[in-house]
Amino acid sequence: MTAPPALTDPQARDLIANALDTTLIVEAAAGTGKTTALVGRIVRIIAEGKADVDKIVAVTFTEKAAGELKLRLRERLDSARMASGHDDQARARLDQALTQLEESHVGTIHAFCADLL
Repeated sequence: MTAPPALTDPQARDLIANALDTTLIVEAAAGTGKTTALVGRIVRIIAEGKADVDKIVAVTFTEKAAGELKLRLRERLDSARMASGHDDQARARLDQALTQLEESHVGTIHAFCADLL
């Protein structure tokens, strides 16, 4: 079986941002924008009603990275809620996500596995 051709950086970023019905694994070097891309993707998935925050798993390896991920997600959910304008459904979904964020599966892979056990 042959491996699919490698994507260019813009193609990969577009896939992360727009292929919301596809499960993805994103692997890239530090400082390349993985957290920003992941947070943007999660916010769009929630705003568009594709999933609730309690149905999303976002894991990383370190406590520091997990804390940063959750903080940035909270900030982007809040700003997306404010920017939702007259889209009452999106605003309601984003409001709900903000209230449920502390119970979400956003954290370290170790914490996620411990929750499974």
